[in-house]
Amino acid sequence: MTEQEHIIKTFSEMATRYEDLMNSELTRFWGIDYYSFIQEVLGDIATDASVKILDIATGTAFIPRSFLKDGVDFSRITGLDITLEMLKNARRLSADLPRAKFVDFVCASAHEMPFKNNCFEIAVCCLATHHMSVDQLLAEIQIALAPGGKFYIGDVGGSSRWRIGIIRLIIKLFAFIYFLFTENYSRARSESEAVANVMTTQEWHDRISAKGFENISIREVKSSRFWTPNPVIIEATKKLEE
Repeated sequence: MTEQEHIIKTFSEMATRYEDLMNSELTRFWGIDYYSFIQEVLGDIATDASVKILDIATGTAFIPRSFLKDGVDFSRITGLDITLEMLKNARRLSADLPRAKFVDFVCASAHEMPFKNNCFEIAVCCLATHHMSVDQLLAEIQIALAPGGKFYIGDVGGSSRWRIGIIRLIIKLFAFIYFLFTENYSRARSESEAVANVMTTQEWHDRISAKGFENISIREVKSSRFWTPNPVIIEATKKLEE
């Protein structure tokens, strides 16, 4: 089974309990609940009635649903996820909300997003980049965003010590054992492999800058657990065409 297949299997099984599970795990590891962290990411986003929003790895569509509930101005929201079971649950949870007809769901990989060039003004991705190739994700965001468009990312933060081979191996082993006992083999495999994709703020800045984005802002959200690095919230802008 490939790594992507493990991820799909993992999140398919988690679909009906995803939000409660994330709330429990983030509170345990960061001392920050899932809902508060998402609101930290969304807090800086400015929209209007012409804006098209892309929510990458939308999961159960918590972010689109938050926009709908809060009466945020937008033209359309597209939630993309690689896991069909997640999207089925997202559609069910969104169906009765005001303006739900302006939300679309697309089942596809963030590494190969099936959108035309320059078709979104805002892209969001929360708690998912550690399961992705960041370079591929940023390249796809660069294509999907209109010039001057912004993207927002919120996810696990990393320490430079994690790049030391023996430390990374220990963290991967801990993640595997923890999720094997609390969840299942596919989750354990997915989370342990994700350790290699967790980056420091400087690494994030270098990758984003190399892809041609500007106005890069990266801030850490203080974790109350001394053993875990602070999560990060990232904002950057696609350059205007010259």
